[in-house]
Amino acid sequence: MFTGRVRKGEGSGVFSPEGLIIPALMVAFWYMATRGGTALLPSPEQVLRVLASPGDDIASCGSLLWNIFVSLARVVVGLLAGILIGTPVGFLMGAHRFSRRLLFLITEMARPLSPLALLPFSIIVFRDTTLTKLLGLTQLRYSRHLFNEIQLGMVFILLWGAVFPIILDTMHGVRGIRKRHLEVARVSGAGRWFTFLHVMIPASLPDILSGYRMAVGRCWMVIIAAEMLPGTNSGIGYLLRYSYQISRYDVMAACVIVIALVGALFAKGLADMGEARLLLRAEER
Repeated sequence: MFTGRVRKGEGSGVFSPEGLIIPALMVAFWYMATRGGTALLPSPEQVLRVLASPGDDIASCGSLLWNIFVSLARVVVGLLAGILIGTPVGFLMGAHRFSRRLLFLITEMARPLSPLALLPFSIIVFRDTTLTKLLGLTQLRYSRHLFNEIQLGMVFILLWGAVFPIILDTMHGVRGIRKRHLEVARVSGAGRWFTFLHVMIPASLPDILSGYRMAVGRCWMVIIAAEMLPGTNSGIGYLLRYSYQISRYDVMAACVIVIALVGALFAKGLADMGEARLLLRAEER
């Protein structure tokens, strides 16, 4: 049972000193295993040199920094699409019984479909359409511009991965609003718009944030896996696969470390959002 008390910093122990012990031991073991120079794995010094020069071009496929930026940009666009679609649909399903009956079955049927399984379908439908083509920016077509790297097929599978947690958590948040809050607003003469802004949104916000948490994590996992598939030419997942193909194991290890660090940063942000959720619940009670 929730006690209504939340300790500050309780949910943000991702980067606590204790959590660094095992990674430090892993690095030490890695260093010892590669000290003789005969191991297949690159040494920590080689990987550190790659990480220390993130702006250097790697085998004519862009820098480490550029590929990280491309992956993050794809995640942001896909996540925003999921939020813009999933949040209102979740509110609709939570507030109206008919809408919930109409949409719940198709939502539950579509939710288990893996976004990666839909990648061939998205390639057939969207082909190689990018934001550059969509917006008619033909002058950018042959330059290294971010809009050339945002493919609609990628956005679609990220949207697919993000939208269902947002829909379901938003729906549960709206359905969980206490009736007495709505009754007080109605008795006080509040209109629908005022009730929506000042009662429904604040009361359901913790669950909405929970849906956003799930969506961010899913988008990051989906984009890394999607970029490792044939047909992509940028992104940190692509750089990981390409560095393996050309036997640049130092770059490959650097990509793995970057993916893990970005995932940890996401986890830190999600933990802070979870702590904020508990605080909102405490204020609500």
